[in-house]
Formats: sequence, C-alpha cells, structure tokens
Amino acid sequence: MIVLEYLEHGSLYDLLHNETMAIEGDLALPILRDISQGIRFLHSASPQVIHGDLKSANILVDRGFRAKVADFGSANQNCATGTPFWMAPELLRGETVNSAASDVYSFGIILYEVFSRRDPYENEGNIIEVLRLVCDKAIQKRPAAPFGMPEKVKGLMVDCVEDEPANRPTFEEIDKRLQRIDCERTDASSMSARKVGISLFDIFPRHVAEALRDGRTVEAEHKEVVTIFFSDIVGFTEISASLPPKGVADLLGRLYTGFDELSRKHDVFKVETIGDAYMAVTNLVKDQPEDHAKRIAEFAMDAIEFARSTLIDPTDPGKGFVEIRCGFHSGPVVADVVGTRNPRYCLFGDTVNTASRMESNSKVNRILCSDQSYEILKVQCPDLPVLCRGRIAVKGKGKVRMFLFTLVVVIAGIVDLTLCSSPYPTDDDLLGELDESSS
Repeated sequence: MIVLEYLEHGSLYDLLHNETMAIEGDLALPILRDISQGIRFLHSASPQVIHGDLKSANILVDRGFRAKVADFGSANQNCATGTPFWMAPELLRGETVNSAASDVYSFGIILYEVFSRRDPYENEGNIIEVLRLVCDKAIQKRPAAPFGMPEKVKGLMVDCVEDEPANRPTFEEIDKRLQRIDCERTDASSMSARKVGISLFDIFPRHVAEALRDGRTVEAEHKEVVTIFFSDIVGFTEISASLPPKGVADLLGRLYTGFDELSRKHDVFKVETIGDAYMAVTNLVKDQPEDHAKRIAEFAMDAIEFARSTLIDPTDPGKGFVEIRCGFHSGPVVADVVGTRNPRYCLFGDTVNTASRMESNSKVNRILCSDQSYEILKVQCPDLPVLCRGRIAVKGKGKVRMFLFTLVVVIAGIVDLTLCSSPYPTDDDLLGELDESSS
C-alpha cells in the first residue's frame, strides 16, 4: 500500500484539460519551477533517484496550486520504462536505460503540454509511425512549440528534447533558467486563455491569488470604508419561466459579460454573481479613497444602460429588453477567503446587508444609495443629480434615509424627466418619499 498526501486539484493533466481553468504565465511558471525543483532533489539524492515516467499525469497539484512530483522511483531503474510519447528517443531505440537525461527529455514534453494544453502529437495519425519518426536520428520528430509559448521557455523546451542525451541541460540548470524567466505572455495567448476560461487572478485579488498559488494562508482583511454595489434583474422569476434553462444561462452570460467589461472600464472589482444578482466593490482590492463612491455610481449608470440594450431572448425580440434595479452603500467590511474546495472571496459585515437592502428597495432602471454613500458622493462627485427619497422602512434597520439618482431615461423615443431635480436636496420633510407614478 502507498499512502500519499491528498492534493485537491488532482493531477496537472486534469488541470490542463479542464477548459474552465486558464493556465497562464502567472500560474504555469510556478508549477514548472515546482516540478524542476522536485526532480532536481531526486537527482541529487544518494543513491540517485530517476523518475522513469515523468509526465503531467504524475504531477499532483494542491489547493494552493503548488505542484508535487508523484509516482517516482517505482519503475525499474535498470531498464527503459515510461509512457511512449514522453520517453526519450534513446529509450525507444533500446540503446540505454532510464537516466537523469531521459527525465529531462520527459520534462521537455511537459513544457509542451503546459503551453499547448494538448497531448503530445495529438491527431497526428498512427502512433507507431509517430514514434518511429521520434526515434529517427535524421528526422528527430518533436512536438512543435505551441503558439504563445514565451521565447525563453521555447528555447528551454528545444534543449530538453535534444536527441543526444549529453546535450540536454541538467535539472539544476533547468531550475536556474526557470527562475530567470518572467511571467511573460503575448496579447494573443492572453486572449486565447480568456476564451478557454478564467484564471486564478480573475477570480481573486492579486495578493490573494498569489497566496493561494503559493500555499500560504490568506489572512482576513479589514477595510474601514468601501462602496458595495448590488443589482438584480426585474421580473427574473417570470423570465426564467418563459425561457428554457439554456436560454436563461445565455441571458445571464450576455448580461454579465457586459457588466464585467464595465467593471474593468471603471476599475470596479467584481465580487461574484448569485443567480441574477451582481455584486461589486471599490476601495477594497485597490486603494481608491478619492473616488470609490463615484466609480460605483458611474458603473451603476452604465450597467442600467447596458441592460436596457440587452435582449431577453435574441430569437424572440418581442420579449423585450432586460431591466434591472441597483443599489449601493458605503461602510466598513472584512474580506476573507472561505472554503478549500472552490474557495470564494467573501465580504462580511453590516455594510454588505445594507447595500443589498438598497438594491431591493430600488425601482426599475433606477439607482438607490444610502445616506452614507450620498455624503461621500457630495465630495467626490458633486454634479451627480441625486434626489432624496425620504426615510424608508428597511427590514432589521428601521427607517433609513435613501437617495435616488435622477437619471434621464429615454423610453420609446420619449425623454422621461420625472425625476430630474436640483442636485442634493436636504429637506426630507419637504421632499418626502417619491410616489410610484414618479418612479
């Protein structure tokens, strides 16, 4: 019986063939460094340990995206073993037995795997013929360097898969060369990765992503003031009943892809989507003390505009366009990573609850903000037109003073000016609550 440490992400092969996970330079190079350091350790042992079957399926990855070499030393050190596409040509030709140089060759094939996310020689026809060409000293067939592979990694791969074992670098040299390579990537490869899926650095703030990648504990963070945004789709229950599940998923995908682009435009951090709700925050992952409420306000206005241009069902324009309601609030929060399987970056504190209440008490195609956000906006963006809605009863909070943005909305060619008013009125008793007709 062999007892191994449990590694949450399974094998590197599993990760590379999981299309929802983008393996970019920020993640790929540390994994490759972990592998090289592991094999370097084995090769420097006394007596020396040769892996004998090095490939991505024998590299395991923990929850922090640290790679660990597995299944080493179980092969007979005095014969030629391994998995054919990863075996060095001298082994395939039967000229020698497993050696440190043959492990280096296998690592070169792993470099191809990581940057192509494909099996070596995939879809190249007859396996026996492919291996014959690999063995042929005149032809020396090897996997072509994948598009987007950094030049220094490409050079390392070429050196590792040299036909002559003596010309291949040692793992000591490989380790040093990998340490000198920056996490470089081309625009094209970055675009390709985004098409495949999302990376750790898209899901978490950079400092959190790096901590998870390196296997470090993520400490909870307190922030004295942030601005939190929530939105939801008006009538989502009815919309869901009128569409097949695939149609609902398509609608949310189109809408929130647009919101994601707007979040980049306004430098707003997207926290998560929960069903039809979209949550974002400012002044948390970046210091934005001078304009965090302003950024959220402008993001909210653009989000409403984008939603109103998004068809509910592109195959049936008669169903109309999406309508949302938005709300935001400013205050203190604690941020932390929760869970070890599919970990989530979560915000805690009454600020989150209050921001959610702003959204739920908002109106169709309107933005509602709290008194706290209103006071900040007066400083950060005094020209934004905001109308006091009065004191509204909020579950668990009693009556809370709220402010509604006085947006100019064009509906069917008619300009709706019902909410346009002088910015920042202060007399609650005079203004009172807005009635339903003016909303």
